[in-house]
Amino acid sequence: MTTTTPASPPTDRRRTLIWIAGTAAFVALVLWAANLYGSMIDLRVYRMGGDALLHGPALYDAKLPGIGLPFTYPPFAAIAMVPLAAVPFGVALVIWTTASVLCITLLWRASLPKTFWSFVTQRKRAAVLIVLTMVSVALEPVFETLHFGQINLLLTAMIVLDLIRPNDARLRGFWLGVTIGVKLTPLPFLALLVVTKQWKALRNAVFGLLATVAIGFALAPRQSWRYWTEVVFDANRVGGITFTGNQSLNGFLHRIGNTASWVQPTWFVASVIVGLAVLWLARKYWLADERVTAIAVMALAVLYASPISWSHHWVWIIPLGVALIRSVNRVWGLNPAVATGILWYGLFVLRLIWLVPFRDDRELDWTFWQAIPGNSHLLLGAIAFIVLAITSGSTANQVENSKNNPPAV
Repeated sequence: MTTTTPASPPTDRRRTLIWIAGTAAFVALVLWAANLYGSMIDLRVYRMGGDALLHGPALYDAKLPGIGLPFTYPPFAAIAMVPLAAVPFGVALVIWTTASVLCITLLWRASLPKTFWSFVTQRKRAAVLIVLTMVSVALEPVFETLHFGQINLLLTAMIVLDLIRPNDARLRGFWLGVTIGVKLTPLPFLALLVVTKQWKALRNAVFGLLATVAIGFALAPRQSWRYWTEVVFDANRVGGITFTGNQSLNGFLHRIGNTASWVQPTWFVASVIVGLAVLWLARKYWLADERVTAIAVMALAVLYASPISWSHHWVWIIPLGVALIRSVNRVWGLNPAVATGILWYGLFVLRLIWLVPFRDDRELDWTFWQAIPGNSHLLLGAIAFIVLAITSGSTANQVENSKNNPPAV
């Protein structure tokens, strides 16, 4: 009797990777063909930074033609963008978007728990990830990231994939440091390493950051000196604070008080309070071995406390939504968890922040009812924090019970 030999796991994994990579490239090409990229402003700025290093003018004097946007990132970011500046724009566009779409897939793969994947065969994992990836394009932060050619998905995936690795993994934390060297906003993640006593990862993260600074000084010494002594302190380079796209506490307060004297001190105090609260909750989940939840919660400190958190920075809603669903399921059961997932991701698909008057300081005249959708990212983030805080006790108890009562062998 002849038996059929099943495909080996490595073969299945290769097939999965091929399907996912092919889908990412397909999505990139479809978006390009449908002209859904707009002008890819941020990708153009990145390429401008790389081109400025190659041909001039000085990196922080360069302005994007027709728009006047400057390069706001550390010199290492411009160095990393040189390959994109060296190829035609259409090629850079497809490569960049393909990489971003792949990062959506990686985020879902890393965020969904092992219990989920245990119910999915190796052959079906590619289909699940492809569907999740393509549906995610409709999420407002994800679409805006792809639309502008932003770097958020790449940095988010780097941070998550780096920090969920085992504690003894080689150079764990290094890539977090590199993301800080590309864009300073992930800096608060170092505080999570401190309060959870991850000293080896902290050392590697600092090493990664210093490596990017050293590379910057080695290849662009004058621009590096200018950035770290002048440009880094210039908050006016990043755009309008009151614009609805700025979904940070600073943006919210400026939309209420504009240039009032109380706005800046209130933002500072509120940012400290939010930062400490988030750090407490992230630490609690980390010690309960809920790493994705802890990382996603910590991202709220970045999003709330940053002077500018554009809506596309909120791509953290992918792992944060998974954390919410798991926590609700743990405490209240499956049906509420499903409803939570539909509401969470569905509200971001609706793009509520763009349903009210915006631009040209029209945000300053919002009514109370307009301010709700206009600040919806912030409101949803606050609700997520509250739910995760309420359910954190149940998580800690379950972990403690599993330690005290290990399964019988």
